[in-house]
Amino acid sequence: MKTLNTAQRFLWTALSTIILFQAPALAQSPEQATRVEAVRLNEQPLIETVPVTGSVNAERQSQISPQVEGIVHRIEANIGDTVETGDLLLELDPELTGIDRDRAQAELKGAEAELRDRQRRLTEAKNLESGAIAASEVRTLEAQVSVQESTRDAARANLARLEAELERHRVRAPYTGVISARLVDLGEWVTPGDTLVDMVAISPLRVHFQVPQRYYPEVDPSANMDLRFDAYPDRTFNAAIHRKVPLSESGARTFLLRVSAPEDENVTLIPGMSASGALRLNTGQTGIAVPRDALIRYPDGRVTVWVITEPSEGEVSSVREQQVETGMSASGWVEIRSGLEAGAVVITRGNEALQEGQQVLPESIEEHGSAIGEQ
Repeated sequence: MKTLNTAQRFLWTALSTIILFQAPALAQSPEQATRVEAVRLNEQPLIETVPVTGSVNAERQSQISPQVEGIVHRIEANIGDTVETGDLLLELDPELTGIDRDRAQAELKGAEAELRDRQRRLTEAKNLESGAIAASEVRTLEAQVSVQESTRDAARANLARLEAELERHRVRAPYTGVISARLVDLGEWVTPGDTLVDMVAISPLRVHFQVPQRYYPEVDPSANMDLRFDAYPDRTFNAAIHRKVPLSESGARTFLLRVSAPEDENVTLIPGMSASGALRLNTGQTGIAVPRDALIRYPDGRVTVWVITEPSEGEVSSVREQQVETGMSASGWVEIRSGLEAGAVVITRGNEALQEGQQVLPESIEEHGSAIGEQ
């Protein structure tokens, strides 16, 4: 019996191992084949996802000031109060203006009485027989009536001015909102331009994002984006872009993107709340991508996928390992820049311990039809 040397024994062992592992693969029946799930790759638009951070902002936020000067006489609204349009916030002392208004009413009443008397005289003069009164006297009475009408109109306008000034002693809410600050108290003297209260509207709300200016041409104002709020960390909201502002901040090199806050009765948002978003931009290019689960990553940096050589759902086929070059990733999909072509079928589940040429049974082959990078 011939004794094998060390090299021969090593070669024999290697050949035996290959035969031992390959033979079952070649002889596997559908019941023995490894069951896998796969996806067929199609050429799709490339969507770039840009993460942004921002905050919730009110559509209206005002510093309420008086239109006249005076002493704060009464306060009706306080910090945290919700007020409706026209509600009284505070009132300035109206006493002196009220006295002026009463005097103006009396003057108007006297002017109207004098006008009625002059009109009566003119009517009587016109009713006298011709020649009983001189024509010049009639014209004088007509002029007096005209002058008195002007006096009455001036008195009426003065009364209207004082009534408007009296109303301006009452500071009212210009819209529905919440009082966020009160800066005056009873007895303080205020003048036009002084801030009495800060007020903010709680609806509608917008989410403001500062986006790098290089993305401005690619942002579609009719598109939607995904939003997340710190107050609701486990939820993602889809919201419409309200407007992109064509103005770049010179220092930050960003532009403002305003997004409509989601309308959900189960969600309470307040101005100042932090938010994050995922802005999806169409790059104008097409490509293919694979699910992240299809990728096999090696310590030396190689990235591969397992490709079904003769893909047919429910039919046994062999597999081969293909090295690929990856690109951007989003929403569980990774762009493939080289190594695969459209139409290839790659394994997404059951690819943990495959070997070259192994027989597999695709239980399902999904078609990838959404744009790459979309949610």
